[in-house]
Amino acid sequence: MTKDLLDTLENERRYVARELHDGVAQTTLQLGLQAGICKKLLERGNLEMLAKELAELEKRVLLASNQVREMIANMRPPQIEPEADLSDYIGAAIETHLERGGPPVTNEITMSDQMMAFSTQQNLTLFRIVQEALLNVRKHAGAQNIRLTVTTDDSNIQITITDDGHGFDMSKLAKKPGDKGGAGLANLQARAQFLGGSLTVSSKVNGGGTEVLLTLPL
Repeated sequence: MTKDLLDTLENERRYVARELHDGVAQTTLQLGLQAGICKKLLERGNLEMLAKELAELEKRVLLASNQVREMIANMRPPQIEPEADLSDYIGAAIETHLERGGPPVTNEITMSDQMMAFSTQQNLTLFRIVQEALLNVRKHAGAQNIRLTVTTDDSNIQITITDDGHGFDMSKLAKKPGDKGGAGLANLQARAQFLGGSLTVSSKVNGGGTEVLLTLPL
């Protein structure tokens, strides 16, 4: 197992650990606190306040369930036909993104014969890149619109994902450890390198938006 692969696996673990900590762990902690409040209200016979707290508790239980389901769904491969091509995989990633409340995506995909011949592994890796890029927009960008294009020339395929969100400071992100938010970008770049390509991210703060550019040789 190469060092790059080990680093990628470690980044994946850090990413999952951070998602669990920031999402499910925080929600379940709040469940425990709210259950304690309900117990005290019951002891005091304050049934009106108890009913309100129980309603909020029910919402948090549903939130925790949805957070776990979403994490599991993100880790599963897309459920599409075996003969699906790259456009189908990208379509599946966009559909899931929209189902989870992400901003609308304008997509322009120009397929070539070389892209039609991509293996399932290649398509799945590209799906993961698009999936994670869209997830980052939903969670961090505050964007209203996303534009996704797939183009080819004589030697390369380029996948570009651009949003109109508030952007971020690239220099600060590069310094973050994996468990503090730096793993996502490292995972994207590792997947691109696995396919023999490169991935660059450019962003401008204060509403400048972000662009993810994946370039693969054909």
